Amino acid sequence: MKNIFFFMLCLLSMPIARAQSGYGFEAGLGIAEMHFAPGPFYTSASNSAILGGKLGGFFDVDLNHKFYLQVGLRISRQGDQRDFSYHENDSFNEKVTQTITLGYAEVPFALLYKTGIQGKGRVTFGIGVTPAYVLAGRNKLHATGTYGGVAYDTSFNIAVITGKNANPVGSFDLGLDLSAGYELGTGLFFKAFFRPGINDIGLGGESDKNRLWGIAGGYIFGHHRNINNEGDDLIDHSDVGNEKK
Repeated sequence: MKNIFFFMLCLLSMPIARAQSGYGFEAGLGIAEMHFAPGPFYTSASNSAILGGKLGGFFDVDLNHKFYLQVGLRISRQGDQRDFSYHENDSFNEKVTQTITLGYAEVPFALLYKTGIQGKGRVTFGIGVTPAYVLAGRNKLHATGTYGGVAYDTSFNIAVITGKNANPVGSFDLGLDLSAGYELGTGLFFKAFFRPGINDIGLGGESDKNRLWGIAGGYIFGHHRNINNEGDDLIDHSDVGNEKK
């Protein structure tokens, strides 16, 4: 997984070589939860959302006057709260409330369609993919039940484990990046975003897929970089040669 992230970071440097590349930053707040499907012996399961968000920077590379490639590096907060119970046999049953909070490092790749020209207000639509790896997180759990006929009530709040012995969920994630927003002529932009997880990060027979959606805002530097070229391309030059004749 580390090799994959190293490769992604190398790709980040590629847009810098383009003279017409812009760059920017964004911050967003939203709701994070997981699609949670329990494993065997579960008798009930439900989950609810926690506060989520993202923060990072990106390169804005013009492919043509309408399509742009955005490649970035950011951190995000995801996870969820869940309540579940299971009954393995008459001597072991348990009821659990668990809150999982995950802090990811992400390398998003997105293709954006922007209406209008640079330096003018325009609507944007984006679709992309985001590899992510857990940097840190917390696993908070409260469990009550009986084991061997003895009742117990226990709680803990520990750091999540990443890597080969990951717990309580896998460390590597892959998600879609969907967005729709508006970019002002000044470079300021706002957008709504939705990041559904593609990769199943569940362990031990359960299924877990991240979901994050919310509102983000940011600023793009170099938003006037192509305004003269784009404006010139909108002019009809078909009669220029005829006038000279």
